Amino acid sequence: MTSTDTLDTLLNDGRRALIAGELETANHKADAVLAVVSRQPQALYLKATAAAMAGNPASAVALFQASIAAGGGTPECHYNLAQALHRTGDHAGAERAYLAAILRAPGFADAYNGLGVTLAAVGRVEDAIAAFRRAVAEQPRHADAGHNLASMLTNCGRHDEVFVLYRDWLDSDPGNERLIFLTGTAALMADCLPEAETYLRRVLLRQPRDAAAWNNLALTLAHRGLVGEAIEAFAKAVEIRPDYLDALFGMASSYQAAGQEQRALETYEQVRALVPEFVEIDSNILMSLNYSDTLSPEEIYDRHRRWGDETLRRRGGLPAPVVPAQLLMGRRLRIGYVSPDFRLHSVAMFLLPLLRNHDRSRVELFAYSHVEKTDFITEEILQQMEHWRSINGLTADKVADLIREDGIDLLIDLAGHTGRNRLDVFARRPAPVQATWLGYPATTGLATVDVRFTDAVADPPGETNRWHVERLERLEHFLCYGPLGPTPDPLPLPMLERDHVTFGSFNALSKLNDATAALWSRVLRAVQGSRLVLKSKVLIDPAIRDRVTALFAGHGVAPERLTLLSHINNHFGHLDAYGDIDIALDPMPYNGTTTTCEALWMGVPVLTLPGNVHAARVGASLLTAAGLTDWIAAGADDFVAKAVALTAVPRDLSDIRAGLRARLQASPLCDGAAFARHFEAGAFAALTESGRISNGG
Repeated sequence: MTSTDTLDTLLNDGRRALIAGELETANHKADAVLAVVSRQPQALYLKATAAAMAGNPASAVALFQASIAAGGGTPECHYNLAQALHRTGDHAGAERAYLAAILRAPGFADAYNGLGVTLAAVGRVEDAIAAFRRAVAEQPRHADAGHNLASMLTNCGRHDEVFVLYRDWLDSDPGNERLIFLTGTAALMADCLPEAETYLRRVLLRQPRDAAAWNNLALTLAHRGLVGEAIEAFAKAVEIRPDYLDALFGMASSYQAAGQEQRALETYEQVRALVPEFVEIDSNILMSLNYSDTLSPEEIYDRHRRWGDETLRRRGGLPAPVVPAQLLMGRRLRIGYVSPDFRLHSVAMFLLPLLRNHDRSRVELFAYSHVEKTDFITEEILQQMEHWRSINGLTADKVADLIREDGIDLLIDLAGHTGRNRLDVFARRPAPVQATWLGYPATTGLATVDVRFTDAVADPPGETNRWHVERLERLEHFLCYGPLGPTPDPLPLPMLERDHVTFGSFNALSKLNDATAALWSRVLRAVQGSRLVLKSKVLIDPAIRDRVTALFAGHGVAPERLTLLSHINNHFGHLDAYGDIDIALDPMPYNGTTTTCEALWMGVPVLTLPGNVHAARVGASLLTAAGLTDWIAAGADDFVAKAVALTAVPRDLSDIRAGLRARLQASPLCDGAAFARHFEAGAFAALTESGRISNGG
């Protein structure tokens, strides 16, 4: 008969073998014990652990359960059983086993962490977050639980909470360089930019060749508008890692924000050469083309079309047409809107007036939301939609399947080639008719997009048809404006209290090219003593300010005639800044949209000079819808003449300012109900003319 001491020796030898990774020896020792005591719980536990380590979770489950049944139900045994059950895909069983471990050891941090992983796997996000939080509460330096909690919160867009998590963690371990980096990165994601810069510079003091820290510092600087400094920091990251795609991408975006379009294009092309299949780069390149004052409409169209053809070629050609559902046979038209901008974004200013006025007896609304961080506008849009689908993290194939399951009749893209677009979904043709509207000023280039909603001013009939792969469905007007909340009243005309006229533009600096500067400089020279106010986030950067003043100096405008303003966080403050402007000037060839509407709303006339592509004619479209066609110039000379005429009688300009908001509100540009009827008529026309959906009634 083997003694108890001998059995204990065998078990201890087995445990040491497990620690050493000698699984066969561990099994041999456990079998020797079981030959004497057939249901010895510790030996069964030893064999179960060896099975789990060998990658055989099903066998491990049976052995852990046998150990528990034999009286070995320790917290650790239940915990390891839970891990094995999770690996077999039995998440419900794993949850029960983790809870059994916690019941026996309420402070078991590893069990709470494991429970969180299992709950996350079945989509129980809030429960998983609660489990990870408990693990961290029980063991503040539990690295896995902390990182899991941060990952879950990040995926939910709760960046503020992630920053607090890492900051508190760092307080308990202040010398941890990895934690300093993660805290700085979390601060960046939470838009706590001064804190992010502080933490990331602390990293670089210790690790001056940390490319990731340079990249994230550059992103922080770019978000603050310091794009000149950001470009230098991105360059440091690329110097350390020449193939650092994120840094190259960020550098290109910063060049674009700074108005250096050629440098932006060259850098985007550099990334594309490194990773030809990087689709985001293609969209950024195409977006950049719209800012060019040298490319012809044919060149811009050709680049977009070639991208679309190549996208479909990589997918094996045009997808098979979707079998259409019959319309007007007892059900409503199902419209699906796809956007990353269901949030506090300019797109919402033009989308919400339509959503609020859609005829719900005729249309059924679906939202496919790719929003990264939700806000109060997201909630407003959600309330207007009958069906809400979050497509964050979903592949294009999965999104396409979801759209097909919803039976969408008309799928509308609201982003074009702007950031986080889902044109990859449209390439799979999940709906019988697909359209693009609102978010992008040119063709998508994608043959699976059938229709582009526009109007006859933004895209006059005739030649403009050739510059789109889509068929142009011209509405009465293609935009309807509504502020996203309360706004201040217009302020008095500034020139009544000053000895000079003030022109201005609050457009992104990327729209300020040499042609625009030349035209605006002519206006300033024609109106004696006049000034120009420019407002853009990147004008906080001294290098960018110097470039702008040099640009205008080259056209005979002295620096003292320029007032350069950076971003104003307060929305009322932003709108009140129009109180310093007598007349707004529209850039070319990429007109303002939101800026034009906001200027008019605040009583400021806007002068525009239409070009020959959509981006260069949005100003004319908006002014036409507002009934303000007198401010649309017929040429450069007329643009200057109109500016001079508007300033000739200050009292008349003051009267215009006082009545402009009411005039705007009474115009078609702000008539959401009428716009919705026009849009719905255009939608039904698009369906009928496409030939892909039968009328049926």
